[in-house]
Amino acid sequence: MTDWTPLDEKELLRETSGEAYYDNTSPQDHQAASRTVGGGFGDASSPTGGATQVADVPPPPRASGKEITREMIMKALEKQGTRRRPHATADDPYAEEKWLASQSHLHLNGCHIGRITNLRSLQTLEVLYLYDNQISLIENVAPLRRLTHLYLTNNNIREISGLAGLPNLQKLYIEKNCLTTVSGLEQCPSLEELHVSQQRLPPGTPLAFAPACMAALSVSLRVLTAGQCNISSASVGQLRGLSRLRRLDLSHNGLDAFEALDPVVQPCGLLGSLDLRGNPICKQSKYRDTIILMNDSVTTLDDEPVQAQHREFLLRLHIRRMKAQLAAELKEEEKAAAAAAAAAAGGVDQDGPGAGASGPTPSGGSVGGGTAPSGGSFGAGPIPPASAGPAAAVHGHGHGHGVAGAAHRVPPRTGGFAAPPGGGPGAGGSGGAARSLSRNTSTSGRVAVQAVTLGMDGLGLSR
Repeated sequence: MTDWTPLDEKELLRETSGEAYYDNTSPQDHQAASRTVGGGFGDASSPTGGATQVADVPPPPRASGKEITREMIMKALEKQGTRRRPHATADDPYAEEKWLASQSHLHLNGCHIGRITNLRSLQTLEVLYLYDNQISLIENVAPLRRLTHLYLTNNNIREISGLAGLPNLQKLYIEKNCLTTVSGLEQCPSLEELHVSQQRLPPGTPLAFAPACMAALSVSLRVLTAGQCNISSASVGQLRGLSRLRRLDLSHNGLDAFEALDPVVQPCGLLGSLDLRGNPICKQSKYRDTIILMNDSVTTLDDEPVQAQHREFLLRLHIRRMKAQLAAELKEEEKAAAAAAAAAAGGVDQDGPGAGASGPTPSGGSVGGGTAPSGGSFGAGPIPPASAGPAAAVHGHGHGHGVAGAAHRVPPRTGGFAAPPGGGPGAGGSGGAARSLSRNTSTSGRVAVQAVTLGMDGLGLSR
């Protein structure tokens, strides 16, 4: 009796169907199935289905799948039903070429494609669907100079390349691939949407964004989705400079600090939708209020609308806190200046700062009723000189006379604070200045606090 040898399933498929066997498994699945500790089956309870995965970088995806052929393109176009396929005749031997050259959409998704070829005839193609295939390299797409949409989701691509000849490319969908760095898009001046979510990355490795690529995209990019890409507070700073974003999706990453997120979100003056769901930062106290104050253009946060009434309430509350902080700082500065003036005069009791002192103050006025260099009087107490810091910019009883002097030192996003239309000093209300306040909240130092307080019409400092 001879030994029985089990048949290989793949060989059986080849013999019975006459077609090649195409493996659409990701490189990580291959690694989990083939690499085990000691060659055994491992722990059946492990997440890899019984195999113990070795913690290293996945091997390059092996070449598999079909090449795009002319006949494949013809069948796909016929299936789309755009127009009946013509055949070459003696009168028109180039009928097929003309037909191919007039197509605008091509669906080749889920066709077990491993290599992109034979697309040169599609000169007017605008939308190309290649998702759910086995493509490992972006190639041979440069002749498609009219291409605007490219769908490469769920392939085995490790780097973005071969797109330099696509000046009209507007949307690139390359989620669920094996990218480790977003680069190679410097020659895509029209790119408006970039979708790179759910990359198959080694554990603990964040998706990187090349500085040159981000600098080139800062002019055109409007939408960026990068969810589930291991992005942390230490790496999110690579997205700085994308100030024209309308939508930003950083959900399900490792963001845990407002300070790291602020330089990315705060400069985006047109950002309407922001998604941070699934990040550790969402568990922090006052998370939603802090993000709303971080950028005053966000209308949708984590797929929930931002109510205008809620934003106005947060702005008024923040203004009151800033005013109280400024008042406390000014009071301490006045005490310090009075004590210094009394010490300079000599023989003056320093336990009562400024009480009855008649010596000159640093600003040239008297301590008891000194006058600020700008002519505005605070009443009792000395007034520091213009170079003494933030107190010098606050004068005129908070009626807005010091705005011009302080506005030029405000962070660039504010552009100063103009008085609300139709209202003078003491008119009340937050007006347009309140809507600009949140752009400064995360970076507001002493100068920003002054400018906000002075620029808010009718919100003079109570002394």
